[in-house]
Amino acid sequence: MKSLQIISAAALAASASAQDAFTKLARPDGHAPISIMADHTHSAGEWMLSYRYMFMEMDGMYQGSNSISSTGVFANNYAVSPTRMTMDMHMIGAMYAPNDRITLSAMLPYVTREMDHLIAPGAAPLLMANNGSNTFTTESEGIGDLKLGALIRLIHEGSNHFHGGIGISLPTGSIGERDFIPGPGGLIQRQLPAAMQPGSGTLDLLPSLTYNYVADTWSAGVQGSGVIRTGKNAHGYRLGNSFDLTGWISYRATESISFSTGLNYRWEDELHGSQSDVSTQVPFGMMPRTVPTAFGENYGGQRIEALAGINFVIPGGPLRNHRLALDVRVPLWQDRNGISLNTDYTLTAGWQYAF
Repeated sequence: MKSLQIISAAALAASASAQDAFTKLARPDGHAPISIMADHTHSAGEWMLSYRYMFMEMDGMYQGSNSISSTGVFANNYAVSPTRMTMDMHMIGAMYAPNDRITLSAMLPYVTREMDHLIAPGAAPLLMANNGSNTFTTESEGIGDLKLGALIRLIHEGSNHFHGGIGISLPTGSIGERDFIPGPGGLIQRQLPAAMQPGSGTLDLLPSLTYNYVADTWSAGVQGSGVIRTGKNAHGYRLGNSFDLTGWISYRATESISFSTGLNYRWEDELHGSQSDVSTQVPFGMMPRTVPTAFGENYGGQRIEALAGINFVIPGGPLRNHRLALDVRVPLWQDRNGISLNTDYTLTAGWQYAF
């Protein structure tokens, strides 16, 4: 009987130790992969500062779930085909827990986008406006939308951690970025499509539910999150609502390093409304439409991504408990609405520090 009590006490102590380390975020797997937001809560009085850098590359076009060449895009009556797009995002964040139940958060991104285009051989007006060149590139950059949120602990006992989140995205990002684009009147500054704008222009709701399970040498989690758009912006459109379902598992290889893997499913609705000031027709051209990004039916779709990452916690010294993390996402399957660019991969790196 005594031996059973000793074993039971040891098991409880080990569980309490794992729970305490997880709660205080000292374990490298105490956080989800760095690309997953709103994944954890904090204890009363605790702050966390963070920085994330994200790079996404999109290369080649998809129509539904099949790749399509630029010639195929032109055959759908578009005078211009995007060929490649990159996005760089720097995001600073802060979290604060006024009590053990609620954690408040704020995140502000700075976004840079660049998109390459190819002009159809038959689009003579655009070729003339572009001095005969059949390619051009557009760029945009600026502050994105400010996101404010609250995470509410629902279960926080033993190995089980479950919390809900509600947040808002404020339209602080620009939706009026312009660049030099060939068209009627020559190569002049014109309104860029929504895909190139840093902001959404609408007040959006950000609900989420997250469950974490912590064991002695590993942890796992699942999160459902969404973006609910409200109204239309000053340019007459709103981006599509979206939903993400993400699951991950992390293995704590040492006291400082953990490795993670997981899957993400994403659904996004098409853009609704018309993009005022974005040119949709080519006068005197053989193709009546300008570019797929000018039309709402070419936004959104579904995809499944695999992710792999590493989290590192500095164990001692003046940088004790500072976190460094990296993860990469690669699509396994995607089904685009209409015609749009294919996502190649997304890389996210970050730093976090709780105190």
